[in-house]
Amino acid sequence: MTRYLILVLLFLGTQLSAQNNINHLTATIIGSGSPKYNTERSGPSVLITYKNTQILVDMGNGTQANLNKNNTKIKMLDGLLFTHHHLDHNEEFAPIFIQSLLGGNKIIIAGPKQTASIVDNILDIYEEDIAYRLSKSDRGLNDVISNFTSKNLTENTPFYIGDIKVSYTLVNHTIETLAYRFDVGDESIVISGDLTYSESLPILAKNADYLIMDSGGAIAAGSKRNAINNKTNKQSTKEKAHVNLTESSKMAKEANTKNLVLTHFTFATIDEEATTTQIRENYNNTVLYAQDLMVIICNDSIVENNKTQVDPKQLSEINTPNSVPNFVNMLKRMDDNRDGKISKTEAKGKLKENFTNRDKNNDGYITEDELSKRNQ
Repeated sequence: MTRYLILVLLFLGTQLSAQNNINHLTATIIGSGSPKYNTERSGPSVLITYKNTQILVDMGNGTQANLNKNNTKIKMLDGLLFTHHHLDHNEEFAPIFIQSLLGGNKIIIAGPKQTASIVDNILDIYEEDIAYRLSKSDRGLNDVISNFTSKNLTENTPFYIGDIKVSYTLVNHTIETLAYRFDVGDESIVISGDLTYSESLPILAKNADYLIMDSGGAIAAGSKRNAINNKTNKQSTKEKAHVNLTESSKMAKEANTKNLVLTHFTFATIDEEATTTQIRENYNNTVLYAQDLMVIICNDSIVENNKTQVDPKQLSEINTPNSVPNFVNMLKRMDDNRDGKISKTEAKGKLKENFTNRDKNNDGYITEDELSKRNQ
């Protein structure tokens, strides 16, 4: 019964578009990757939207390409925020900022220390280039310089971009790093930035609808990694940069957030079952795994690649010990023709490698029943 209910939700979801959800606070995962280059994941970036307000948080490698895929125009952005200034989080800021200048839109640029200096340096380095491009429309830098405001966030004072309230707090990382909370009415989304365990994050994220968090400790598909690695930290002189699953699940529990979304993956395919099992030791609400262009809407739904809408509560139901783990997640990622089964051409990663063994009746498709027999 659960399977058919989920499939109905999947098909209904194809009829919805972002415009239908314009009145809800929304996060689009523009990039779910890390410094490690990955053809399936762009660098870290999240687009927060509500009505006509759009705020881009971090701008890793591939951000511009995925904004284009998402039909998001840079000249329509209202805010550019940084969690921190590691290259994988800000490497596409320069072209995005310059395009914003050329577009003439009003924009707020904010982040931890050095944010204002980075803006000033870009204006200095590319002054002649910017002047040349503006001259094509009979404008100069003086005509657009008042269109943006850049500031270092230092006093934990909330501010507004459009109708979206933006709050922030420092979290523990190797350099100064901010986590952000976005509120509209009773809807809220929090982005952690990179971090280790931080007492400040659960306070910021208290009762949030979604907490989008650093995926440190997530387990790669096919990994033989021992679970103990996520529970204890070996003594090392090297500074710890990212959470493990024990830390992230504890912070999510302390925050009492409704949904935990893991992102910033160093590999393409995650063992969601093994990772979720460890998270469940502390956190019992919904756990989601970010993919590029996944859309998270504060009306208890998600859309992946603008195709599928699923109620996270239903996803939580099928991740119980007595159910078939991850089949609906696999359908969401791989079932391109939405027929409720996965063909060999649709299969990806570990499933593709083991397709013949899983396809019990050799019909060229894997169904929920066949996946459930994998341990029999």
